[in-house]
Amino acid sequence: MKAVFGEKRDFESWVELVKLVSGNFPGLDLKCYKDILIEKIEKKETLVVKNREKVIGALAFSYEEKELSFLAVHTEYRQKNVGTELIKKFISLFETGTKLSVITYRDGDIKGEGARKLYKKAGFSEGNLITVFDYPSQEFIYTVK
Repeated sequence: MKAVFGEKRDFESWVELVKLVSGNFPGLDLKCYKDILIEKIEKKETLVVKNREKVIGALAFSYEEKELSFLAVHTEYRQKNVGTELIKKFISLFETGTKLSVITYRDGDIKGEGARKLYKKAGFSEGNLITVFDYPSQEFIYTVK
């Protein structure tokens, strides 16, 4: 499985994945998300892993903010390195020394067990405790090597 830049033709399949996992993203407004997704695809700020034409893993990020803003893996493809491949590709897009961030759930939140484990495995370190969309969260940081 290989992570590649998302394309316009991936939009519908990506949205289906988002609908499947939307319960894990507090504050997710699907209409607003779709508008942002189109913009991010055009800016080459999306990565996908596909099984044929079906998006099974998706990652959105910001070059400017140096932030991973969305990561989801289809429930049938978890524990198969899809998330790891997306994160590796994301990291590879930045120069050595760049500090990258991602916001995820706090320790002890059952929704975040898999995500926290994945980010730690990829080399991210725990950062500040914050609140996003009125939900207790935590920033994770990675310095590109």
